[in-house]
Amino acid sequence: MAISDPVFSVSADGITAPSFAEILDYYQTQARAIFGQDVNLDADTQDGQLISIFAAALSDVNAEAINVYSAYNPQSAIGVALDSAVKTNGIARRSATHSTADVTLTGANGTVITDGTVRDTDGNEWSLPASVTIVGTSVTVTATCTKAGAIEAAANTITTIGTPTAGWTSVTNATAATPGVDAQTDAELRQQQSISTMQPSLSLWEGILGAVGAINDVVAVGGINNDTSSTSAEGIPAHAIALVVYGGDADEIGETIFLEKSAGVPTYGSTSVTYTDRYGTINTVSFTRPTTVPISVAITISQNPGYTSAEVALIKSRIASYINGLGIGVEVNLGRVLSNAIKTDEGAVDSFFDVSALTLNGSASSVAIDWDEMATCDEDDITITGA
Repeated sequence: MAISDPVFSVSADGITAPSFAEILDYYQTQARAIFGQDVNLDADTQDGQLISIFAAALSDVNAEAINVYSAYNPQSAIGVALDSAVKTNGIARRSATHSTADVTLTGANGTVITDGTVRDTDGNEWSLPASVTIVGTSVTVTATCTKAGAIEAAANTITTIGTPTAGWTSVTNATAATPGVDAQTDAELRQQQSISTMQPSLSLWEGILGAVGAINDVVAVGGINNDTSSTSAEGIPAHAIALVVYGGDADEIGETIFLEKSAGVPTYGSTSVTYTDRYGTINTVSFTRPTTVPISVAITISQNPGYTSAEVALIKSRIASYINGLGIGVEVNLGRVLSNAIKTDEGAVDSFFDVSALTLNGSASSVAIDWDEMATCDEDDITITGA
């Protein structure tokens, strides 16, 4: 189909641009109008090659215009452009982080621990907040591993006091540590941006999710708002809120929940912290750290013309990025994993290979994720056959 204008256009429907073939046809038509219909513009002629160069140049300009236009939309922007786009929501890309763990310190009431450290059974050192005061017989705070990276610490493995202090008798972590993560991917940043837009919402529950999601180092947030008069199927008490938060400082999370929720609304969860309000009242706030569900993927492919070994890394990156960006309580859908495995960054279908089989955790079916769980996938756990 002939076009009247080879340049991109922006309208109320967005940005559009003709294909390279349409642009080439446009230039050939214009050349024939000037030099006559019998001019030879075949690809093996000098005139034909020159027109092809012009068409390719304009096609590249149109493509860059589309990229620039898309850079203003957080759902399509990538890299530095996405960093700029999300600034309007008051958030920024998360840098690589250290592992954190909620630890319970037990001892005498009023004991002050200054610049304290604890150690896990593997000998890793974890720093406590600069100053911690034991209230009653115990206090729960967030310890940060001094070594960067995904340092693991299972429940009840951080049990050694690194800086003995009079009045401090023991330490333990009731839940597993939240491993440190690499710099936030584009998919994860888009998810955070989507959550952050709920902060000014009229729904109080969505506002709480948005506020907690905006806390530094919070990777994902979810949960259940049980506004009924009976206990929910998940065990949430009547009229209680149960937030599930992956990453972030426990004290800051507790303070945010307390300040954002309505008065008298109880909180529910396996992690509890205290927040002292402006009147000196000590309030207990509870939330849950999600249980991570590792997902292994096995995919069988057949190669098509143009296939190279680089496709292996691309497939693994696409799958891992999609699963790790699902968030809390979201099912790992088999069909959507397949769709993301074959989808390029531009949203097109990767035609260099076909998929003949795909399994998740050894089964050709979706993986259910509970409300307090979160799916994770390491590229090392993705096996590709036929590559």
